[in-house]
Amino acid sequence: VVSTQSTGSSGINAEYGEVINSFFTFDHTMSKFLALILFLAVLVLAVGSSNCSLKKKKLNKKIKQYKKRCLSKGFQSSVGCTSASVNRKLGKKVLKKCQTIEEVLKKCDFSCPVDGGWSDHGGWTDCSADCGGGNQTRSRTCSNPAPAFGGVDCDGEAEESQECNKSQCPINGGWTGWGAWSQCSAQCEEGNQTRKRSCSDPAPAFGGADCVGNGEESQKCNTQPCPVNGGWTSFVAWSQCSTQCGEEVRPGKDLAATLLQLTVEECAAEIVWNLRDATPT
Repeated sequence: VVSTQSTGSSGINAEYGEVINSFFTFDHTMSKFLALILFLAVLVLAVGSSNCSLKKKKLNKKIKQYKKRCLSKGFQSSVGCTSASVNRKLGKKVLKKCQTIEEVLKKCDFSCPVDGGWSDHGGWTDCSADCGGGNQTRSRTCSNPAPAFGGVDCDGEAEESQECNKSQCPINGGWTGWGAWSQCSAQCEEGNQTRKRSCSDPAPAFGGADCVGNGEESQKCNTQPCPVNGGWTSFVAWSQCSTQCGEEVRPGKDLAATLLQLTVEECAAEIVWNLRDATPT
């Protein structure tokens, strides 16, 4: 009996071993016989509970029966088989029968392959750039259902990507350098001149901000005093004549003949001549 246990019943656990050990503690032939019967019964139960009792032909028949009588009527499989969608519930009798069939199939390691199915995609990730073109991704899992019982994995990619924020980035304006000063508005005694720059280095674009500041500035120029040229005043009155008579006075060519006709007595009179119009007053 011990040899039979070690060679033909390797699957017997410690509980069954205790039964065998108890066999050697009994005395007399009847006690040994009863222990042997008990051992064989336990052995049959152990082997029958772990191994398939159906041959290949009967197993295939049982599978067809399972699909036709159970799965096609909406029985919810626990071995990965797809059940038909039906509106009515199974009766208790049919339900119990299907559970019994399924238990037999489980002992024969039967299960329906479940091919994997994709879940819905999750949300898109944040774009990698605010403008000018970035990238974002979203993912899904092969869990609707997950592949089981030798079913195939999902076909396709678990992650996909797309471009985002492809609009041009705003370009803020920048000033060029200042141009040359304009010609001064005056040559002396303070004039004014200007110079300019433009908001084009770069020019604002795609909603960018304009340049800050002024495109033109001015300054004073030629602040030195202007040169002053000399100018004559008007003539003042004639001074008193150096002699009272006898001398010929010629304030102008037009009066020369008249003055020659003056008598000596008339020379005694004081004569004041106006140089501008040569008229005596």
